[in-house]
This record gives sequence, C-alpha cells and structure tokens, in this order.
Amino acid sequence: MADYPYFFTWANQSSPTKIEFESNEDHFFVLKNGHKVYDLSSISFQASFGLNNEKIKEAIKKQLDSFSVVSPKAIFPLKDQATYKLLSHLDGYKRQINALDGKVFYTLSGAESVENALKMARQIKKKNVVLCRERSYHGASLGALSVTGDWRNQPHQTVDEWTTRIPEPHNDPFLTQTELIIKDVGPENIAAFCLETITGGNGVIIPPESWWQGIQRLCDQYNIFLILDEVICGFQRTGRRFGFHNYPFLKPHFICMSKGITGGYIPFGAVWANRDIVEFYNENVLSCGLTSYAHPLGLAAMDAICDILADGHFLENIVNLKKMMKGYFLKWEELPNVKEIRTIGLLAAIEFTSDVTLDFNYFLERGVHLVVQPQTLILSPALTFNKMDLQAALETLNKALREL
Repeated sequence: MADYPYFFTWANQSSPTKIEFESNEDHFFVLKNGHKVYDLSSISFQASFGLNNEKIKEAIKKQLDSFSVVSPKAIFPLKDQATYKLLSHLDGYKRQINALDGKVFYTLSGAESVENALKMARQIKKKNVVLCRERSYHGASLGALSVTGDWRNQPHQTVDEWTTRIPEPHNDPFLTQTELIIKDVGPENIAAFCLETITGGNGVIIPPESWWQGIQRLCDQYNIFLILDEVICGFQRTGRRFGFHNYPFLKPHFICMSKGITGGYIPFGAVWANRDIVEFYNENVLSCGLTSYAHPLGLAAMDAICDILADGHFLENIVNLKKMMKGYFLKWEELPNVKEIRTIGLLAAIEFTSDVTLDFNYFLERGVHLVVQPQTLILSPALTFNKMDLQAALETLNKALREL
C-alpha cells in the first residue's frame, strides 16, 4: 500500500478506506479511473446543496473579493444579515422558540457546537452530568465523544464520568427508566440532556412524538437543559427547516448546527442559545471563543443557503424528490434481505437482515456513495438533485441492491 503524509479518519492506518478522487459535478464525482459515482450521502451529510452549487460558490467568491479575514470581535453588515436570516429559519412558521430572543455563537464544526453548548450548560447550572442516548454520535472531540454512545466512544478518549446514558426510545417509550435514572443520579447533579433530534449516522431513528413530549416534561419537571443536536437533521433535511420543527412542542435551550449550514463549502457551525442563556451572560463572562469566530466566508455561504431555503422552487423540488424516493422504497421493502426502511424527508435508512454484511467498496465500485454500516445503508441525497439525476442514482443503487 502506498504511504501518505496524512492520517485517514476513523480507520486503521494500514488499511483505510480511500476514494481515489478526480473531480465532481453537481451530484456525482469522478474517480481517477474515470468511474462516475453518484453521491447519495451528501458527503457524510454535509453537501446538502450539491457538490458544485453556483449560488454558494459565488457568495464565497464575492466575500473573498471584499475581505476574507477579520477579527472575531468585528461587527459588519454580513454578520448581522446572515444571523438574522438564520434566526428566522430557526423559528419556522410558528415562532416555536422565539429565536430572536436568543443569540448565536459561531463555531467551525458540529463537534465544536456541541462542546460549547456543553460548556455553557455546565457553567450556568454548576452541574456536570449530561444525559445522552446509547445510539448517538455528537462529534470527535473530547466532550462531544463523551456524550456519544456508538463505537467511537472509547474510554481513553472521553470524560464519561460526567455522562449518563438513557435507553433508546423504543426500549423506554414512556421514559419510566429514564426518570428512574434521573432520580438515581440526582437532579441536583444533572446539567442537561444532549440528544440528536432525529438520529442520523446511527440509523435514522425517528422518536415518536410521545417520547419527545416525555423528554420535554422531564426537562421542565427537573429543571434540566435540553441541548438538541441538529447537525445532520437541520436545514431542510427532514422536510422541515429543522428537525425539531417536526415536534412543535419542543423548547430547547440550545440548538447545535453544522454540516448543512454551509453545505460543506466552508468549515462552519453554530450554537443557538435561548433567552435564559443570553440573560445569564449579560451578567457573567462567556468563556467561549476561537480565532476564526464568525468567519466571513462561512457567513457568506450560510447567507446564500438561507436564501436557498426560502426559495419556493427549492421546496417544491424536495417534495418531488421525496415522492420518487418513496416509490423506490416500496420496491426495496419487498427484497428478501431488507428488514425495515425508516425515512423522513430526504433522510433514510435501509436496514438489512442479520445474515447480510454490507461493504462500502461494494457500492462505490457500482457507482453509488453511501453511509454504510454492517447491516444498514443510510441515504442522504442532496436537496438540490434534479429528478433525472436522482432517478439515475436510485436506479444505480437499485441494481446494486438486487445483486447483493
């Protein structure tokens, strides 16, 4: 194997999974061998607006020609404009959270967004314990991994003494066990819940309304902050502006964002904090910061995406793409090795029977790029796919599934 002067992520370095990349178009990329691969994962959930979106690219170029490096303390029109647009989208049509009463802290990734929400929650509550789910992923940094429940949580890489895991929704639908855990740990020791609104990379788990109503009740009853991780399910991925808009009664204290916030064109993220958090920091020092805070190129990309989200043609296209995907799901549910298909918006998981072991390279060689787990395929196509290209991509996947 050829050696490389850089590490590969989440891999044994002697045998990492590699993509011999050459170039990309809107919804597919080309390998060095000339092989065309449709991207049905939005490059790990981030490229929600395609791989070559002219509106986003032009916004970044325009900002480059203006200024591209600025003090984190700087005030400038784009910073205000883009932030107000983001707040408007967070509120949705029903002003669910009164987003304008809160504020945004900018970051460079989803992990940083989670880290800063955890830091603020613990500082304000003067408590350390955070409740999180077993089937979850919140980022690769120390604190974010500590509230992660999947295989990436390793003892030597976390501070798990500050973390308590609660059962998955289907194992505790009425939150009876979760409430017992709260009483056992002691509400006086618990700062927050940190939860993905809809589980993304761990299999597209969509909790029922009743479960989320129970979580909200526990937060209110025991005075616990609610941190929502919307890194994957935000920015129209689930068919609504944000995942929590599927649960109109939810009142989070923090909302963590990244990935779709710039479509992957610039590393960027954000944490929204509600009015109570804002008022605390009017009287106390906010111990959060980074050199590239509110980077103007990230703001330019986010500003363009906020405009795309408000485009009626964009929203209509998503409805049409969802209908097309549903037609294929109905076919695939009949395959003998498919156990279940879970889907919301343009996010879906195809779970296979235990006798099937899926392989990333099998699908890559057949022309589709997916998130692949041993028994689950996760689809997260760009929201900007045109119908012809998506049909071609799904037909390519259809052929690969029938050859399994």
